[in-house]
Amino acid sequence: MLKTIKTKIITTYSLVMIAFTSTLLLTTFLTERNRVLDLELEKSIEISRMHAEVLGNEFSRYITMLKMVSYNPEIQLRNKDSIDFQLKKLLEVGDGDFVNTIYIDKNLILTDAKGNTNKVTHPAFKKGNDWAGKDFNISMPLFSRFEKMPVIIVAVPILNTFKEWMGTIAVAVPLSTINKKLSFMKLTKGSYAWLADANGMIVSHPDESFIMKVQLSTTNSDTFPGFGDIVQKTQLEDHGYGHYLDTRINESKVVTFAKISNLPGWNLFVTTQESEIFHEIYEILYNVIITAFLLMIIFLLLINRLSKKLIRPLIQLSKDVKASVNNKHHHFNVIQSDDEIGQLSKAFDHAFTKIHSHTAYLEEVVGRRTQEIHAKNVILKSQNNALENIASIDPLTQLYNRRAFNALIEKNILADNQGALSPTLIVLDIDHFKKINDQFGHDVGDDILCRTAQELSNNDDENIICRWGGEEFVILIPNTTPDMVSTYLDALRTKISQANFAPVEVLTFSAGVATRAPDEPFKAWFQRADKAMYEAKASGRNNVIWS
Repeated sequence: MLKTIKTKIITTYSLVMIAFTSTLLLTTFLTERNRVLDLELEKSIEISRMHAEVLGNEFSRYITMLKMVSYNPEIQLRNKDSIDFQLKKLLEVGDGDFVNTIYIDKNLILTDAKGNTNKVTHPAFKKGNDWAGKDFNISMPLFSRFEKMPVIIVAVPILNTFKEWMGTIAVAVPLSTINKKLSFMKLTKGSYAWLADANGMIVSHPDESFIMKVQLSTTNSDTFPGFGDIVQKTQLEDHGYGHYLDTRINESKVVTFAKISNLPGWNLFVTTQESEIFHEIYEILYNVIITAFLLMIIFLLLINRLSKKLIRPLIQLSKDVKASVNNKHHHFNVIQSDDEIGQLSKAFDHAFTKIHSHTAYLEEVVGRRTQEIHAKNVILKSQNNALENIASIDPLTQLYNRRAFNALIEKNILADNQGALSPTLIVLDIDHFKKINDQFGHDVGDDILCRTAQELSNNDDENIICRWGGEEFVILIPNTTPDMVSTYLDALRTKISQANFAPVEVLTFSAGVATRAPDEPFKAWFQRADKAMYEAKASGRNNVIWS
C-alpha cells in the first residue's frame, strides 16, 4: 500500500500538518501571553509612578502649608497666642491628615496643638546647623509618646531675616493616613499597594502584621525567593518591576515600584498575582490544548495503517543521524532503497563524512585560537591591575588617594553597621608646611610628605591611610574606642616629633578626630573631623581636637 511515493507524501503531509497546527496555536498563545504581560506591566508601572507622584504631592502640600506658617511674623516673634492659634489652624486645615501639630523654639522646648510641652531629645528633630541647606525635613516613622502611635514628622525651619534658625514648625502624619490614601488607589483585581521607607521598613501594607515589623532585604529568602533581587533594583532605579514566588500560597507575583518625590529612598510598590494577569490567556491555552489533542487523535487514527512502512526507515534514519551527530566515530547505516528515503540516507552519509572531516579541522583551529586568547587575557589582566594601581595610589607618597579612600570608606561603613564598635576618622595636617616649602623649597617639602607618609604607615596594617591633598592626610581606624584612638594619636605625635625630618628640626601636626554616629553619612562625618582639625590649628597647632 505504501509502494508509491505519493502515498508516502500524503502520510507525511498529515503528520506535518498536525505539528504545524500545534506549533501555530502555541506560538499564537505565547505571543499573546507576552503581549498581555507587557501591557499589564506598563499599566502597573504607570499606576505606581502616578500614585507615587500623588503621594509626593501630598507631602509637598504639607511642606507648603508649614512654610506659610513659618513666614508668619507673629510666629517669628514667638508670640505664644499666635503660635497656639496657628498650630490649631494647621490641625484643622490638614483635613484629618495630621494627628498633631508642633512648634519647637530655639531652646528645643516643644509645644503641640493639644497643649503638651516637652524638651526635644529625639534625633529626628533637627536644630541649629542641622538645617543648613535644608528647606524641610521628613523623618523616618517613629513612635509618638503623645499620640501613642507611629507617625512621620514633616518639619520646616523658622528663620529670621539673617537666615538664622529660630525654631521649627512641624506636623505629625500618622501611618494610618498613608494607609488610607493607598487604599483609595484604583488597582486591577488581585493587586494591592504598599510602602517602604528609605531603610526598607514597611510602613504601609494591607497585612497590618507587616507594618513597622518587616524590613526589606536584598537577600532572597526561602519564603519569598526572587524578592531580594527586586529590592536591589529599587536601590538602582527610579521605577521598575520584578517577579518573585510567594511560597506560603505557592503563587507567582509581579511587583512594580516607583520612587516618591520629597521622600528620598521611599518606594511605592504594587503587587499583582500573576494568575490574575494570565487568567484569560490560560483559558485560551486550555481550549487550544483540547482542540489540538482532538485533532491529533483523529489524524493518528486515519494514518495509523498508512504510516507503518514509512515510519520504520525514518526511525532508522533518525537514529543513525542522532548517533552520527553525537559520535563522530559512529558508522552510518545507509538505507538501501530506490525511493527518496534511500537517496536521503545516502546524502546524509556523504554529508556526515564531510562534516566530521571539517569538524576535526575546526577543533584544531579552535585549540590554537584558545591558546592565543588565553595568553592575551593574561597580558590584559596584568595591564588592568597596573592601571587600577595607578588610579588608586598617590604617586608621591604611595598612600591611597582620595578616589580609592572614598571607595574603601563606603565598604568600611557597611562593615561598621555589623560590628560592635564604631569607626573613627582622623584628619591630620602638617603644621607650618607652607613655611617649610618657602624656606627649603618644594623638593624638601615633597620629601617631608613622603617621610611623613612612611611614618604613618609603618607597622600599621589595620588602619586605612590616605593622602587627602597637599599636606593633609586622613586615617580611618575601624572598630575602635576613644581610649584606643587617644593612645594611637599620642604615640603617633611622639614618633613624628622624634623622627628625623632634616633640614626641619622638629615636625608637628594638628589633627581633628570624629567617631561616626549611627547611620551618619560620610560627608557629615568627614566635615566634623575636618572642622575639628582647623580648630586644632587655630588653638596653636601641635594639638588634637575631638568632635
